[in-house]
Amino acid sequence: MKGKSILAVALTLQVLAAYPVQAAVTSTPQTTTNAILVNGEQSSLAKAPILVQQRTYVTAEDASRILGGTWKQDATNGEMKLAKGTLTFQLVTGKVALNGKWLLDGQGAIVRDKQVYVPLRWMAEQAGHQITWNAEKKAVEIVMAGEESAFTLVDADKLTEQERTFIESVKEQQGIHKQGDLYVIARGSSPNPGYGLQVTKVEQSLEQLFVYVKQTQPDPGKMYPQVISYPYLTAKVKLPPYTTISFLDAETKKPLFPTEGNGSR
Repeated sequence: MKGKSILAVALTLQVLAAYPVQAAVTSTPQTTTNAILVNGEQSSLAKAPILVQQRTYVTAEDASRILGGTWKQDATNGEMKLAKGTLTFQLVTGKVALNGKWLLDGQGAIVRDKQVYVPLRWMAEQAGHQITWNAEKKAVEIVMAGEESAFTLVDADKLTEQERTFIESVKEQQGIHKQGDLYVIARGSSPNPGYGLQVTKVEQSLEQLFVYVKQTQPDPGKMYPQVISYPYLTAKVKLPPYTTISFLDAETKKPLFPTEGNGSR
């Protein structure tokens, strides 16, 4: 799935040259060579990302291209229009608003070398996409929530009490569990928290929706507490009539788990 075409507006460099990096950012930004993967493919960036307080920032223009949005800017504000809303960044104060409402927990833009940078993970989450760290490829990986499939990973704390109760009842059982438009992808018992699940791609083909999931392994260079864990992902999707959904192993392209329930209507 490809992002929408965007319109990049030139920066007002003379004004931004006078702006300091936001006071809220206490550490010095460092350029990072980490790759950005979008739906499994490396994204071409005009400027290298920077790392600030363990957060990856990219230029506003690169972010708009990656996330399928549009960016425009005047002397004091930057505005990013995404499919799920408009984000407004105050370039001096670091404040950010969603659809005109200022956010208490928003992550603002910073200015460095006459360029506006925005927090990639936070921006992707606002757009409804999944973003993770791919330890194997040492890359930031984004899985776009396509308009056709509308398959979106969701945080359990944003669901209803009834949905959370359902998740608690099935998360320890390996398989694909469904309640309405809610899906729980459960890996089952794992010996430590280093094991996980990662959606790598979503494809629509006629009346079939394919979700590719990778069963990630512990980082060999990291120590993990030896406690049993139950990795799982939660997602929502409203399937069109007569459409089936199948969950496949990202590496083997076979059913994710050797149990029934990997495909549902």
